[in-house]
Amino acid sequence: MTKDPNEQTVRNEPTETSAGMLTTANRVTSTDGKQAGPRKAFRPSPTHQPALALDLALKAISAGPLIVFLSLCVLFTILSPYFLTTSNLMNILVQSSSVALLALGALVVIMVGSLDISLGAAAGLGTLVGAVLYRDYPGLGTPMIALAIVGTALAIGVANALVIESLRIGSAFIVTLGTMYAVQSLSYVTSGGSQVPGIPGPITNLANAEPLGIPGPVFMVIVAASAMAFFLNRVAWGRWIVAIGGNADAARKVGIPVRAVLFSVYVIAALFAGLTALLVAGLNDAGAPDSGTSILLGIAAVVIGGTSLSGGRGSVWATVVGAVILGTISNGLTLMSVSPNWTPFAVGSVLVAAVGLDAARQRIEGRLRVRQAQLHAAVI
Repeated sequence: MTKDPNEQTVRNEPTETSAGMLTTANRVTSTDGKQAGPRKAFRPSPTHQPALALDLALKAISAGPLIVFLSLCVLFTILSPYFLTTSNLMNILVQSSSVALLALGALVVIMVGSLDISLGAAAGLGTLVGAVLYRDYPGLGTPMIALAIVGTALAIGVANALVIESLRIGSAFIVTLGTMYAVQSLSYVTSGGSQVPGIPGPITNLANAEPLGIPGPVFMVIVAASAMAFFLNRVAWGRWIVAIGGNADAARKVGIPVRAVLFSVYVIAALFAGLTALLVAGLNDAGAPDSGTSILLGIAAVVIGGTSLSGGRGSVWATVVGAVILGTISNGLTLMSVSPNWTPFAVGSVLVAAVGLDAARQRIEGRLRVRQAQLHAAVI
């Protein structure tokens, strides 16, 4: 049977719309392979318009941390003439730096759907170890004392990882809660419940230096955040962390070493706790026990930054913005002569709002996926 050379067939080719949704473009092709020209383009009916609205709403929620920060800046600028000055804005960034570093460590753990609430206590003990070594062994040298500060936090992270992932004793929350209390006890015993003054000069100089005209703590956060963003987005091990947070069973089936990656997560978090200890010790020129509030602020910064507590989604730079939001709230209320007792109330309100936005994001993402599937089916 001979085919009519003028016979035409329709072929669906996948293409991406300007809104980022996958659809198909119908092209008419003759049986000899020659393209005969496009058919009439599909025009979404009014029933498909909500998909675009949902997509815009999702993008607005993703920009939530930045919108909150800018809104706070506008509010405090109106309420205080001293807020929008270069010196005050730099002061906010410096005050937020230690929380931002600790939050970056907490971010990695939360990305896999877990928690490590011992990070603040580990940082506090690290500062005390450095101060005590400098007081009792002043000839030890700055590099050794710096290694001892970071190494103390790392040792605590390794201990957590061994108990949680290797021995599989209890949940991460319970294990790290116990670790926090144990480390706090060691800190109080070591310090007698007070600060231990004295840190090597190079460490204090590092914290108070201004490389490239940027305050040392801010520069340290920029470098650490850049390294973390590169690790999570460009390094295979970091991408595995994100994948495990999204679906650990699926990650295991495709050959990702889930247990090894989860073990490393607590060690990486502890490394950032050690860097936080270096920064805090340098800024205060002393070691001091942690009361347990610093890790709460760190976790709050992660959540305000839009990271899902169930894992699989998070942003390094949004986490840093979350830490700056906390610093902005504290600074703005101080400039307005509001009692510091109201600061936790304000932070808690923003935190609850962030959790509400995360819940709204999940609902909108679900509805958007349904709308995109309906649109794709209608085109085909």
